[in-house]
Amino acid sequence: MYTSIIYSLLLILAHFVVPSFKIHGVHFLIIPLMVVYYIINLHLRKPWVHISTHMTGIICGIFYFSLVTIIMLFDAVAVSERPAVWTPLVIALFPMVYIDKMYKYGCEELIAIIIYAIIAYFYKEPELYTRELYMLMAAYVMSMLSAHIILVMRSREGLAMIELKQLSSLDKLTHVLNKDTLMQRMEYQYMQKKPEEACAMIMVDIDNFKDVNDNLGHDAGDRLLERVGQLLIDNFRAYDIIGRYGGDEFVVLMPKMNDMTILEMRCRTLQMFMTDINLGNGQPFTASIGAIIDDGNHTCSEIFRMADDALYKSKLFGKSKCTAWKISNFEYPSKPVVIALTDGDINIIFGIVEDTIKRFEIVKTHNEDEALRCISQYHEKLQLVVVDMLLVNESGIIIRYLKKREGFMHIPILAVASSPEESFQAKELGADEVVMTDSSDELKQQTINRLVRM
Repeated sequence: MYTSIIYSLLLILAHFVVPSFKIHGVHFLIIPLMVVYYIINLHLRKPWVHISTHMTGIICGIFYFSLVTIIMLFDAVAVSERPAVWTPLVIALFPMVYIDKMYKYGCEELIAIIIYAIIAYFYKEPELYTRELYMLMAAYVMSMLSAHIILVMRSREGLAMIELKQLSSLDKLTHVLNKDTLMQRMEYQYMQKKPEEACAMIMVDIDNFKDVNDNLGHDAGDRLLERVGQLLIDNFRAYDIIGRYGGDEFVVLMPKMNDMTILEMRCRTLQMFMTDINLGNGQPFTASIGAIIDDGNHTCSEIFRMADDALYKSKLFGKSKCTAWKISNFEYPSKPVVIALTDGDINIIFGIVEDTIKRFEIVKTHNEDEALRCISQYHEKLQLVVVDMLLVNESGIIIRYLKKREGFMHIPILAVASSPEESFQAKELGADEVVMTDSSDELKQQTINRLVRM
């Protein structure tokens, strides 16, 4: 568009300023070139059309080469009796309008000069022809020199911009990625990876970090964060994505990681190195960790949420704990989900199970950790958690988790007890309803209906 406008204005200006100027047929050669590239640009602006960088370079190169050839014809044919003006100027200024590599500049311009020399040989007087060849070679040397200077300046500017972007993406204290860049890189990684490709996410939270700031001062807290950031950089792979998510919370995304043994070893090693940090207080520092291996078709936000759920479980158990879950590929259920923690027959838990199966997707689990993993995975569709108190330990981690974790507080818990002691324990832990194993099927169904408000 700009080329067309400038070209038209120059023709109009030449008509008034240059007395001997005459319109020649060569002047109209630029019109089909402009039309062709106007159509190409219209096509490329369509949202469903995608073009590679390599193809863009080819299209632009052909355009500029065609434009230079037409300009050379102006000097060689349209005004053959006068010295060339535009061709030496174009050769000298070419590197300023078109970005390319040095050897390509040299080849492209040398070919253009040869083409001009061949055409001008038939139209120019010998003395004028020799002088123009000299001017073109001088313009060629100046072009190569200016190309070198421009490319050096552009490369330095590009490197400076890359360095500035890298610095702005890092957390200044810990030297890992800041929160915004961390989330962008993780989302991009999930967009790029193949659906069947596994990856792992680790969430690290420093235990009692507030006490460090209160008792040792904020300078000590900053030094601790800095040391943890360096530990993460030193102990994970160069292509792992490491960032600081919050005040004392760090996240690591490990592409192509599907080995639970290696993942747990990495987490334990990190916790071991944490205890070696010495800030003069004489007490070891610890961290709680939640780790997820995504073996399935989940999004980055889903895995992030599940890693946070695993971390919360570690915090409930106390200091320096690690919870690692492997999340497999699964079909998202169309019906509401009920998680059942039981080793026995689900008929004993639910009573008339046929009615329940029609209304719910029942996911049977065999221990509290598996139940918590499923609770995290089916979070969006979860309607009820049914717990056989025979499988609940003294800490009652599954009930405590659901009642303390803000995102799960609304999910009702039905405890099934086989003794008064188990019933008392369930009520103490906070179960919403308790039924006995030998209660009638009708009572169990009524209780389930009341809890899920159906």
